[in-house]
Amino acid sequence: MIKLPNIEVTFKQLAGSLIERSERGIAVLIVKDDTDKTIGVKEYSSILSVEKDKVKYSDENFQYIKDIFNFSLNKVVVVRVDKTGGKIADALAMIEKNVKTGWITIASGVAEEWTTLASWIKSKEQEEKTYKAVVYKAAVTDCKHLVNFSNDSVTFADTRGKVSGEKYCPSLIGILASCNVKRGTTYFKCANLTKVEEVADNQAAVGAGKFVLINDLDSVQIALGVNSMTTTDGKTATEDMKYIDVVEAMDLIQDDISSVFKHEYLGNYKNNYDNQILLISSVNSYFKQLANQDILDSSYENKVDVDVESQRLAWVGTGKSEAETWTEQQVKNNAYKRTVYLYGDIKILGAMENLQFNINLA
Repeated sequence: MIKLPNIEVTFKQLAGSLIERSERGIAVLIVKDDTDKTIGVKEYSSILSVEKDKVKYSDENFQYIKDIFNFSLNKVVVVRVDKTGGKIADALAMIEKNVKTGWITIASGVAEEWTTLASWIKSKEQEEKTYKAVVYKAAVTDCKHLVNFSNDSVTFADTRGKVSGEKYCPSLIGILASCNVKRGTTYFKCANLTKVEEVADNQAAVGAGKFVLINDLDSVQIALGVNSMTTTDGKTATEDMKYIDVVEAMDLIQDDISSVFKHEYLGNYKNNYDNQILLISSVNSYFKQLANQDILDSSYENKVDVDVESQRLAWVGTGKSEAETWTEQQVKNNAYKRTVYLYGDIKILGAMENLQFNINLA
């Protein structure tokens, strides 16, 4: 039997570094700026590194970048296009070429640009890529990787004061990237704001897939950490997937497993049940470590195994009718050509958001 030690080690390393990776996410800001046209894609790991490049951006765009760094995250990627004639589609092409995943938004975006970004995110979701974006009052969303911010205006704590809502989108990608899977975003305090113009009906807005901020005494907070998905089917699109923190965990697991399979398994090992078992064992070990870190529910089994029915149907589809009567183990022993059929059954932990506390008085 050929062992797959590298895969198991890599999964352990990924799980071991989960806290560091999840606490320090990636924010991607598209700016329209003619100040320094030599800039295409630029990465910053701290506010100090941004300060050194202050002269390369307009004052407004420089402030947006600083806004993101108000929150604890790994890096900010700035993608520049020309202010006149620059296309958001060109910026998105640069993002796909240079950034694997992250929270994306546009500095001072306008309606047609939000539409372009929303359409792109939805197309990337279909390709099973994990880019996410904050858009502003986009007309067509219904997507678990899109957050549709909807407040008309916000009031910054600095000299900017009251401004239109889209100007808070850079701050929001900073918040969402910093929260990642370590915590939910519901009731997250927007510390750089003093007030927000609330929507007419917060409950109705959230139910319609809108992301809204609320005033809570002397602070501004996120009402509920939801994305824009409204259409569910109970299978591939469930109610839980409306929550940002659940999708963050789904995306992290998908990226980790896909990356390990692609770089360490794909093409390197023959497709037989023995090798599949080693891969399955490594993934199950990874799930256990995620459960120990409160990403998955430790009281749930959280397992991956051969997808027996899909593999059976694949053989039947080639004309091998006897596969219909194979036992479960016979199906597992007959790996299908070059395809590994697996299924996972896991329970992702959501953040505490609701409290029902009944007290009886004697």
